[in-house]
Amino acid sequence: MKRLLGACLALTSALLAPPGAAADFPDRPIRLVMPFSPGGPTDMVARTLAQHAAERLGQSIVVENRAGANGIIGTGAVASAPPDGYMLLLAPTSHTINPSLYKKLPYDTVHDFASVIYVGNSPGLVLVVGNQVPAKSVQELVELARKPGTSIAYGSAGNGNLLHLAGEYFNRATGSRMLHVPYKGAGAIIAGLYSGEIQAAFLGPPQAAELIQGGKLRGLAVTSPKRIPQLPDLPTIAESGYAGYDFDGGIQAAIYAPAATPPAVIAKLNEVFNAVLQEPEIRERFATLALDIGGGPPSVLDQQVASRMELYSGLVRQAGIQPE
Repeated sequence: MKRLLGACLALTSALLAPPGAAADFPDRPIRLVMPFSPGGPTDMVARTLAQHAAERLGQSIVVENRAGANGIIGTGAVASAPPDGYMLLLAPTSHTINPSLYKKLPYDTVHDFASVIYVGNSPGLVLVVGNQVPAKSVQELVELARKPGTSIAYGSAGNGNLLHLAGEYFNRATGSRMLHVPYKGAGAIIAGLYSGEIQAAFLGPPQAAELIQGGKLRGLAVTSPKRIPQLPDLPTIAESGYAGYDFDGGIQAAIYAPAATPPAVIAKLNEVFNAVLQEPEIRERFATLALDIGGGPPSVLDQQVASRMELYSGLVRQAGIQPE
C-alpha cells in the first residue's frame, strides 16, 4: 500500500509540475525574439548566441525579428508567452529606455520577465556623417549645425531609441542643433545617410567600422571616454574638444524569459549561455562587435536593469522627450 501511495504521489507531482521543468528541457526548438529589424549589431549577437547555444542544448534556436514600436511589439510577445522557456527575448537597450518613454506599456519591464543572462555591453557609439557632408571633425560638424540657414539632421531607430538619446546628449554637450529623424531600423538609417536625407548618425562600432573602412561613410569620433579597437585612429568626442564627454552603449544584449518560467529552466539556460560566452570563438567574435562580455547569474542582469533604467530616465528628462 505504501508503495502504491508513493507511486501515486510521484505521478501527481509529475502531472502538476510546471511546463518545462522536466529534466529533458528542451525537447523542441526554442524561439529567440529580437524586437528589431535584421542587420543591426544586436541581431548579429542574437544569431551568434543562438547557433552556439543550440549546439549545447541539442535543439535549434530560431531567431525571430519582431520589429515595431521601439521594440515593444516583440517584447510584449515574449511577456505574454507561456512561461516554459521556449520563447526568449534578446533585449537591446530599448528594453530599459522604454519605461521612461511610454506612459503605459503592455507589460511590466521588471515583473513580467525573468532574467536569464546579461550578455554584454557596447562601450560606445560612433558618430558618422555621409561623404557629402563637408565636416571632417566634431568641431566642424557643430559649427555647420549652428550655421544659419543650414540644416543638419541625424537618424535613429525611433523616438527615444538609444541612438536618439545619443544625438540629444550630443546637442546638449556641444551646443549643436542637429534635428532628429526617426527610422525603422539600422538599414534605413544607412540608406538615409547615403541619399543625403540625413547628414549624421550614431552607429554601433562594428557596423560603423565596416562602413568607414569601406569608404562609404566618414567617421568623426566615438562617444566613449576611450578609443575603440575597431577604429583606433578615431578620436573620442572628449578628445575633440568636449572634455568629460561620455555616452556609452548601455545594455547591448540581455536575455529574458517570461515571468514564472521554472527556476530549473532558467538555471539550465543560464548555464548554457554562460558556457557559450566563454567559448574562444564567441569571445573573438564579440570582440569584433565591440561587445564587452557579461555573463554570471541572473542577478547580475537584475542589477544592470535597475541601474540602466535610472540612468535613461534621467537622460529622457534632460532631453525633454515627452512620454507617449
